[in-house]
Amino acid sequence: MTRRSGLTTLLAGAALALGSLLPAGASAQQRALTYSSYLPPSHGSNRDGLIPLFQEAERATGGSLRIQLHTGGSLVAGPATLSAIRTGLVDGGFVVSLYHPNQIPLNTAMSDLALLAADPLATMGAINETVLLNCPDCLAEYRRNNTVYVGAYSTTPYRVMCRQPVRSMDDLRGLRMRAAGNVYGRWAQRMGGVGVNIPNAEAYEALERGQLDCVIGSVAWLETLSLWDVAKNVVDLPMGAYFGGALIAFNRDSWNGIRAEDRAAFLRLVPRALAQVAVGYVCDDETVERRARERGVTTFPPDPALTRLLEEYNRDEVRNAIAVARQRGARNPEPVIEAFLANLRKWREIVQRTGVDVDRFEQALRTEIYDRARF
Repeated sequence: MTRRSGLTTLLAGAALALGSLLPAGASAQQRALTYSSYLPPSHGSNRDGLIPLFQEAERATGGSLRIQLHTGGSLVAGPATLSAIRTGLVDGGFVVSLYHPNQIPLNTAMSDLALLAADPLATMGAINETVLLNCPDCLAEYRRNNTVYVGAYSTTPYRVMCRQPVRSMDDLRGLRMRAAGNVYGRWAQRMGGVGVNIPNAEAYEALERGQLDCVIGSVAWLETLSLWDVAKNVVDLPMGAYFGGALIAFNRDSWNGIRAEDRAAFLRLVPRALAQVAVGYVCDDETVERRARERGVTTFPPDPALTRLLEEYNRDEVRNAIAVARQRGARNPEPVIEAFLANLRKWREIVQRTGVDVDRFEQALRTEIYDRARF
């Protein structure tokens, strides 16, 4: 069983220019669509997902659909992406739900179940099936923001990565931790730390300047964000994962401006791109953990007290997610969360069959979700 069959490992600069790929004489749209990602080009969501997706879309449409990817926040920062899509400042972009909890509260409610996520493939399947097939109100939240939701992804489980050694819970007390959104902010506080909600792209500088002590995030960030230069200590306790929002989303007017046949060609490519991101994350973690040891990063076993604390904390996560969603204005979050949890159980079983295989997982996404979804 191949672990990374067909993965594209292209690295790009801050922008991906696709015009050079046009075949001679091909008819092209008047302009390339602009697409914003606040993450660096080497990040798995760009490298394994958006970059090959946009390239393949141009080839599949004979050059009539061109999408120019701008990475590293060169167009807009992560917290400004949904607004930029809504107003047409950009044609599309990576929407992080935790940055927009009041604009898309139902979608953020699922992201607030982060600590229940363990496998990026199962979580990716569950979030996309829930939003696209089971939650018209979730899609309505995006419509109210003049945005078309196409697909989301999930990271691998987060861990705590710190500047100083962390051998016990006492070592965590008072530390300033990059903690995305309300859910990880609460967890950082529960560990005795102080949650700091900043984009992960800013984590390196904050650690280097001593404004942060730790980052709660994916192990792959040690490499993709160069954190292994400033965070040499990792606690080996999986702490859920980020998922939700929309890795692939477009301004509705821009989306409607794409020829119908080109939209169809694009959508046929989406399951492959998402599968590559999910499997790429798994492979990245395995590779980065090995390279990190070579760069002097130390992995500490978790304090048993910290493990018990996480188990106790997770028992309240569903109740907390529902309560917070209501505070943000979501009228009926319970059915959405119930659908997500049921889909998570379903996709765990599916992933037991597909394994970490791009082709098999792509086919599962296609048959279970994208062949049935309407955009």
